[in-house]
Amino acid sequence: MKDSLVAGSVSGALTRLFTCPLDVLKIRFQLQLEPISQLSQSSKYKSVLDAVRTILREEGIRAFWKGMFVGQVLYVVYSGTQFYTFETCKARVHETFPNLSPQLGCWLVLTNFGVGTVAGGVAAFASHPLDVIRTRFVGQGEPKIYPSVPRAVILMYHEKGVLTFYRGKSILY
Repeated sequence: MKDSLVAGSVSGALTRLFTCPLDVLKIRFQLQLEPISQLSQSSKYKSVLDAVRTILREEGIRAFWKGMFVGQVLYVVYSGTQFYTFETCKARVHETFPNLSPQLGCWLVLTNFGVGTVAGGVAAFASHPLDVIRTRFVGQGEPKIYPSVPRAVILMYHEKGVLTFYRGKSILY
């Protein structure tokens, strides 16, 4: 079981490292209220290439890894929790129902589907607060609302307590 926790955590960390720039672009487009179009004069980002150029010019290359620390923790927690929960639940099912064998085809598929669903739900519940923090931190413009991740946690907690971390991810309420 420990191996699945380590494997999930490492895979999450590597995934985050390589996908962070795409995530920053996604969040910027999600938060842009104006249409994403070359024809719109009011749009900050008119295309993906335009967004990359604008972010590089205005904020530098490091902007593509904004929120990297929280995102990295998020992916490690999510993937590690999901892998570990899946393997643990699968072992418990096989202990409880020792006659469940690969020859039972459809039952095995349904068992794996059910265990996978539970693992995904547990991982999502465990990591959602980190996702809310990351999205708010990455999505903030100028002037900055949250100067640091610890300050973001404190300010968000003062909004509505722990429930703030399980709200939607938008900074626009």
